[in-house]
Amino acid sequence: MDSLTTAWTPSFPAFQALLNALAAEADPVYVVGGVVRDALLGRSKELTDLDVIVVEQANRVARRVADRLGWAYYALDAERDVARLVFTASKTPLVCDVAAMRGGELAADLQSRDFTVNAMAMRWRRNAATELVDLVNGREDLAARRLRRVTPWSMADDPVRLLRAIRLAVQLDFTIENDTLLQMLRIGDALRLVSPERVRDELWKILALAQPEHALEMLREYRFLHILLPEVAEMEGVEQSTPHDADVFQHTLRAVRHAVALRDWLAYEKPINDSEAGATIATALAPYLPRLRQLLLNTTAAERRQADWLVWFALWHDVGKPSTRTAERIADGAVRYRFLGHEEIGARLAEQRMEALKFSRYESSLMRAVIQAHMRPHLLHASFGADPLSRRACYRFFRDSASGNQARAVEGEVGIDTVLLALADYQAIYAASPPPNWTDYVRHAAELIAFGLAPNGLTETRQPLVDGHTLMAYFKLAPGPQIGALLEQLREAQAAGEIATPEEGLALAAELLTGTV
Repeated sequence: MDSLTTAWTPSFPAFQALLNALAAEADPVYVVGGVVRDALLGRSKELTDLDVIVVEQANRVARRVADRLGWAYYALDAERDVARLVFTASKTPLVCDVAAMRGGELAADLQSRDFTVNAMAMRWRRNAATELVDLVNGREDLAARRLRRVTPWSMADDPVRLLRAIRLAVQLDFTIENDTLLQMLRIGDALRLVSPERVRDELWKILALAQPEHALEMLREYRFLHILLPEVAEMEGVEQSTPHDADVFQHTLRAVRHAVALRDWLAYEKPINDSEAGATIATALAPYLPRLRQLLLNTTAAERRQADWLVWFALWHDVGKPSTRTAERIADGAVRYRFLGHEEIGARLAEQRMEALKFSRYESSLMRAVIQAHMRPHLLHASFGADPLSRRACYRFFRDSASGNQARAVEGEVGIDTVLLALADYQAIYAASPPPNWTDYVRHAAELIAFGLAPNGLTETRQPLVDGHTLMAYFKLAPGPQIGALLEQLREAQAAGEIATPEEGLALAAELLTGTV
């Protein structure tokens, strides 16, 4: 058994001390769930959470151990006797959930779990796991790389397990056993009974996978997508005109794949330069990489990282297209499809779904702001061609993109997120890689990011050369809309580099007021 724990105990003495303390209080103690599965698979990963079961009185045992070791204690579910212990004196918080055995017996507890590969336990004694308990042939299913329900009622007992099956199948590259899959297909409507918060959390884990597009395809194929995210499902089969070569749903899956590559490079330092398109991004954004990583490793709510939202933006960016599509015949008799206003409609639909899934108010408005602005980088690129973007255009982009999310407009984060989404979206338009004019497109994206992050760009315009009080006193003006409009014109001029001192700002204001400019 010692060899099974070498992948995850030596690097975490805090967990080892916790398990020893739990065993001293309540023998036997069993480590259960995914950590056992991953140890048997030889999957090395950073261990940050454990699930532990004891025979009874889990909250009493957990509280005593927490007091002794300095972990924080929470009564997670008093009725079912589940406690949570959290250790924050480490680089990454460590979490251990301690639960009383369901049914009061180990066999009953393991039989109540979802899949056989998750229904194995390791008994912990004296610094090591000393016994593997496998009552449901989980180890055999691991060897066969097979995901199989523990009992015929496992899925019906908790329908969120339908989503978990898809996530684990993609994450582990397992196949879903036939009887398990047939039951999943039969009871798919039961997903409507799952709380929005649990659906949200499982979808978040799915989109955080290395290949979430595979999971999305499975959700579509099993018709779970139609139940959970009907707006996304409706994109299937919606044809587009050239240069698009795929329907809206397949284009979206491509965008998700490119967003994953960006996310993994920016936030998790995985290589992106293994293709010509990725190498172009890596070169252009290299000067801004430390600051971008700093921004994207921020959390929005409940430990959800800003970087992981890139994949959500990609999934939702064209959700307004099905309801805005129009068709017209062009000269050669072909049909041209248009989607005028799809970004506004899509922004509203995405925000409504985020609210329904109980994301925070900030997260919902962030989604709306990015989706609403996602066409702007494309339009700027088309307008400027091979020429550099003007500073005025960069300023207007960040000003306008932030208008839907005032909570962080001052940071320019909405604009940065929008540019990164646009990089994924532009690649997804074309089957070929790199896409046409890719070098110019990436250069324009880098110019926007540079303006958003540079001290003499967006940061500078947050500190206007002239404020409203000065304008009113200097020109003897009354408060009103005229002051706001004048200030905005001065900010644009400052961003464009046309004025650099308060005196130049007042001179320009005088010209604007007299109509000489």
